[in-house]
Amino acid sequence: MLERAEYIRESIDFLQRYFMKSLQKHAEEHGVTIPQARVIAEVFAHKTMSIKQLSKNLKMTQSTVSDIVERLTSKGLLLKTPSAKDKRYVEISLPDKVAEEINISISEIANNSLIGVLGLLNENEQEIVEKGMRLLVSAVKEKMETDGMDNYEFFDVLYFSNEDCRKK
Repeated sequence: MLERAEYIRESIDFLQRYFMKSLQKHAEEHGVTIPQARVIAEVFAHKTMSIKQLSKNLKMTQSTVSDIVERLTSKGLLLKTPSAKDKRYVEISLPDKVAEEINISISEIANNSLIGVLGLLNENEQEIVEKGMRLLVSAVKEKMETDGMDNYEFFDVLYFSNEDCRKK
């Protein structure tokens, strides 16, 4: 059982790395370096952040993060706003338009990457993969409920907004 669990966990990690590489490739094609993409992604995830918090989260020096933020601000990809709480600090955020584009872009890139992969499988194999994923997700949800972690609405919203998916 341990070998199976290790294989599945490593497979999920591999798939996550594949999606991240796809996102990185897309970012590079649009003139954004990997460190810049990491900063944008971190700000996207947290809505607003300080240079200090970005540095800590990304494990980069404050001067490196500050330089990246300056470049991205000049490209119009980030906003710097004086903190309402303390004028000595600056809050980093994404312009609304950029946040919307990123949200759409991430889904499209991930979907297109997966479509390319699924295209290498025949229809029967695709159905087997889908059925296996449904079974695994269903078991995870059941385990979460058993363990008192049944607040997984975020999961439904992100991955299973299609009513059809919830029924299967």
